[in-house]
Amino acid sequence: MSHAVHDFREMFLQQWQRLEQLAQRRFADANLADEAMLYTQEAMSRNDWGPLRAYEGRATASFATFFTQVAWRMLEDFSRSRFGRVHVPQWVIEQGSLFKEIYRLLCLERMPVLQVVEYLQSSAPGGRSEATIWAAVRTILKQATECGKGAVTEVATENELLDDLAGPGTAWHRLSPEDRQIAQQREEVMRALYRFLTQGEGGESGKAGQAVLQRLRAVLSLSSEERLMLKMLYQDGLEVEAAARLLGLNSNQFYGRQRRLLARIRKALEQAGVMESVHALLDEEQEVEVA
Repeated sequence: MSHAVHDFREMFLQQWQRLEQLAQRRFADANLADEAMLYTQEAMSRNDWGPLRAYEGRATASFATFFTQVAWRMLEDFSRSRFGRVHVPQWVIEQGSLFKEIYRLLCLERMPVLQVVEYLQSSAPGGRSEATIWAAVRTILKQATECGKGAVTEVATENELLDDLAGPGTAWHRLSPEDRQIAQQREEVMRALYRFLTQGEGGESGKAGQAVLQRLRAVLSLSSEERLMLKMLYQDGLEVEAAARLLGLNSNQFYGRQRRLLARIRKALEQAGVMESVHALLDEEQEVEVA
């Protein structure tokens, strides 16, 4: 037996709070979330609530589950209609979920940088490290020269101190061929180290990255738990307390393991003879921050 039209309208209204939660989860900007909800309401009501009528005869799933699937798909349709289809660069994907989220908010939805940082600090269970978020933002603005310029412009009007963040990416074309090669080699080395420490992978095609990994593997071996610890802290940006809970440790135990692990890594970098490369890149980043 089919539902009457008003039944589906009533069922939709009963799911309004769920739609609101989904929209706020998908779009950090409140105004954008509201627009997406109205878009979804209009899309669901077409053809006498046709998208919801597809639920008829589906006894295997609750209506709430069905509604969530349909609503999420429509929220994505709204995002594509507003920002186009998402094409996240492979290097961003390799850095993990935090980088992907920053890229989406900053480069696709063109949210101001300050708002991105504030949102991401509180959007994960236990919170995220502000320093880790800023480090990821700097990397994206430096590497992703195609990143939505509107986001950088908005930030500049809010806080001129953040102008330097856009500098490395937008000024890349001004570098001499020699300086560009040096910068690429440094980035290659850091990316190789990052992937090795958090993922245990070494699929770097560049000679500089391969050379570093070959020397490092000879002196350093990390367990799956140690790599997970590094990933949670420096890739996902979790606070120490949240990461400790996920590993079944208290904060003191976690701090102790973190301190010993970082000491091992530093010693291995020194033994592998790559500390100079790391310091060179870190010195370069510091110059960007204080310029």
